[in-house]
Amino acid sequence: MGGYLSPDPAVEKWVRMRESTAKHFHWNGRNIRTVGILGLVIPAGIYYLAEKYDAKCKWAAIGPSPKAAPVEEDA
Repeated sequence: MGGYLSPDPAVEKWVRMRESTAKHFHWNGRNIRTVGILGLVIPAGIYYLAEKYDAKCKWAAIGPSPKAAPVEEDA
């Protein structure tokens, strides 16, 4: 039933490279761009949008509103 599968040299090379990524990693323009976009630009954009939205809302004004007007007593 079970047959023998011959290993593909390209797959074996890929597996060896994945197991030792640190040895083969080099900073280049593509890596720097990816880290810059995913690590700096996107979080900075989210922060900017959050600050912009937060400035629009008056969070201190949000709260339970009184159900009835306070009663003033004559002294």
